[in-house]
Amino acid sequence: MKEDEYENFMEKVGEKIIEGDYEEAIKFIDDVIKKNDDERIWITKGTILMDLNEMEDAIKCFDKALEINANNDFAIAFKGVTLYRIGEENEGEKCFDEVLSMNPKNFIALYWKGVVEGKKGRKENEIELKGKAAFILFTTGGDVESFNLFREVYYSGVDMPIRYECGVAYAGILDYILMMRKDKKLEEEYDAIVLDCWKNREKICKSAQILLADMMGEEVEEEIVVNDEKDFVFKKLFETWFNEMEG
Repeated sequence: MKEDEYENFMEKVGEKIIEGDYEEAIKFIDDVIKKNDDERIWITKGTILMDLNEMEDAIKCFDKALEINANNDFAIAFKGVTLYRIGEENEGEKCFDEVLSMNPKNFIALYWKGVVEGKKGRKENEIELKGKAAFILFTTGGDVESFNLFREVYYSGVDMPIRYECGVAYAGILDYILMMRKDKKLEEEYDAIVLDCWKNREKICKSAQILLADMMGEEVEEEIVVNDEKDFVFKKLFETWFNEMEG
């Protein structure tokens, strides 16, 4: 399936999901599969079945995708999530480890490996993995999901650089929201997070320090240079704020 055809397919599936018509979405996908035996379509069907809690059928879809492309890291990652959720935690973890050996930046595997680590009592590992997943997810366009994950990592309370970096990112998004609408509770939350991160600014990366200084009202002359996902996120948030003020 060509890229434009796939995008059109995903748009139509998304419309049906938004309407809550999962049955029609599955029927539509099945019709498309008859003409295009594409691994991405099988993955889409599998994720919808996961949402419907039809885990065994979801696994079959991910296996179908892997028959087409055994190296599809998202098919393996989603299969791992499904296995983990039905109680086959060891098998699920094996999938996450396999994915991360193939693609260390797969945010699904990173997040769920974090879940595994947390359940084993390794809180610092959990937070590091989830934080990394949040920054990568933001770069793929998952703004809402990354917003929630930034918040989760910050409020974990673990005293680590990634926690404060996620706090800066979360506050940066809050700042944008507050430009759109007044909300006293969010303003208070924003102020508290910014102050907390400011007290711990020596622990965070340079790009986070630049954005944080700007939010504190400090004069900022340095530009954010993008070398990794964190830099991308902080530069994007800084530019969003700057463009809104200029507008």
